[in-house]
Amino acid sequence: MGAGAAVVVMALCLPRRLWQGALLIEVVAALALLLWAGGRLPGAVVERLTDFTDLATALRDVRGVDIDNANYAEIERLAHWQAAVAMADDHPWLGVGFGNYEPAYPAYRLMNWSDALGHAHNYYLNLLAETGWIGLIAYLLLWLAAALMTLRALRRTAGFQRGVALGLLGACTHLAVHSLLDKLYVNNLFLHIGVMLGILAALYGWRYDRERAEAGVLLHKRS
Repeated sequence: MGAGAAVVVMALCLPRRLWQGALLIEVVAALALLLWAGGRLPGAVVERLTDFTDLATALRDVRGVDIDNANYAEIERLAHWQAAVAMADDHPWLGVGFGNYEPAYPAYRLMNWSDALGHAHNYYLNLLAETGWIGLIAYLLLWLAAALMTLRALRRTAGFQRGVALGLLGACTHLAVHSLLDKLYVNNLFLHIGVMLGILAALYGWRYDRERAEAGVLLHKRS
């Protein structure tokens, strides 16, 4: 899901004009549908494309649901999501404390799910449970600012630098979608995010130096 969303966003923003990106997405989507209808897509790809629809229909109260090998991973995640929502209900503004999902879990766990996994398998719900609405909104605003800065860098750069900006936009999109189903920060993701933000700052610095150099050349010609 994250990779698919990243590809869509990158294809949309690849051309300079938005309508060209939308047309590119339509062509690729039409080609994919033709391959799907003709049975040309690999079975593993088709399974990945259809599995997430089962999750979309399973967003319900999982207390009392019969657990088997087929639904274990799904029900496990939903049980931890419900625990996170219950924490947020009791502590809506400040949460149970940053990093305290696991210590607080026993008081909110569902039957059959006694062990905390360390996080809620959904970073947005995890953040809501630990930091409340204040923390979640602050996090979303941070990523919104980063996305807007990346889009701005994409419009103001060209060549290799524009390709880097496009890659950063795809990475941010993937992270935003993937975080709906997991907490990637357990894998030292903050190091990667630090590098991404550093590259974004470098793109802005490169653009600033170029504009200053161009302004200096123009001023020299006028004088």
